[in-house]
Amino acid sequence: MDSTINFWNGYTPTYTRPSEVCRYSLEKFYVNVKNVPVYYEDRTSNPFSRTRFLTPALDKVYSDSQWVLFSDDDFLFLDNPLNLILQDNLDNSKAVYVCKHPEYKSIVSTKMDGQKQVNYPKKNWSSFMIFNKDVCSLTFEDVFSMELSDLHQFKWCDEDEIGDIPLEWNWLVGDYETRYNAKAYHYTLGGPWYDEPFYSPMNKIWLDMEKEKDNESI
Repeated sequence: MDSTINFWNGYTPTYTRPSEVCRYSLEKFYVNVKNVPVYYEDRTSNPFSRTRFLTPALDKVYSDSQWVLFSDDDFLFLDNPLNLILQDNLDNSKAVYVCKHPEYKSIVSTKMDGQKQVNYPKKNWSSFMIFNKDVCSLTFEDVFSMELSDLHQFKWCDEDEIGDIPLEWNWLVGDYETRYNAKAYHYTLGGPWYDEPFYSPMNKIWLDMEKEKDNESI
C-alpha cells in the first residue's frame, strides 16, 4: 500500500464518453484515476448516485493517504485538483470538502437523459468531494442502508464537518454565467456528448479536450 492520493470518477458502462474525457483531463496533471463501482437502482439518473459515497472506504484498500477525491463523470478539469490538498492546507477536522453551491433551482425541468430534474437542499454539493478518510465514518453498510437523499444532503456528518472549496472547482455550465477561467467545468445540464446538448460556449472547451485525447491515442 502506498500514499498516492487517488481520484475516483463516476462511470457509466453503457456511455463511457464523458468519463473518458474527464479521466483524460485529470491524467494530464498525473492524477491517478479509478472508476467508482456502478450500482443501478430505481429513481436515479446515473449508476454511481449511491456508490460515490463508498469512495473513502474503497480507497483505504489502495492507499494510506488521508485524502481521496471524487467527481461525477460530466466534469472537465483545467487545473490540478490535487493542489486543493497539497497547497491549501485543508482542515484535518473536516470529514469532507465540497463546493457549497447556494440554494437554487435549475433552469431546466428535464435532464438530457430524460430524467426529471429534482431540486433539493445542497444540490450538486456531492458532485465533487474531497473526503478525509481519517474522519469520514461512512461504511459499506451505511451507504447501502441510508436513504439516497440523506446521503446527498450530507446527513451522515455534522454541518461543521463540511469544508468549503471555491465554486470555480465546480462551475455549473448553464446554471452559472459563462466563465473562461474556471478550474473545472461541470456540464450538469447536458454536455456536448449528447445528440442535442444544452448549448453553452463552454461546450467547445470540452470538445477540444476530446479531440486532443483522440489525437493523442492515434
